[in-house]
Amino acid sequence: MSSDAPDWEALHRSAPFQQLVAERGRFVRYAGAALLVWFATFLAVIGGAPAVAGTVVAAGMTVGFLLGLSQFVVAWLLTWAYLRRSNRRWAPLEQRVRELAAAGAEPEAAR
Repeated sequence: MSSDAPDWEALHRSAPFQQLVAERGRFVRYAGAALLVWFATFLAVIGGAPAVAGTVVAAGMTVGFLLGLSQFVVAWLLTWAYLRRSNRRWAPLEQRVRELAAAGAEPEAAR
């Protein structure tokens, strides 16, 4: 291992890295849960209430079809929210971790 290599264990223990991992993990858990709940609702309506799913809303568009299309909308919204948070909140934390790696800082210096 070269002397200019960062101390990866120290970086993993650093406050910015721990905060980054915690925030990203929390967002992904909540977003994943939201997507699964929405999909389960879609499946429940399609499977459990076919009369409701077959109800025509407008011009041949049924409730089931619109709920199916909404899966794409929800996925796009969650992707947009992830990218927005990544650019605004997590990018500065990533930069701080890179700076610590470049400086070879110990975890105490990161706090």
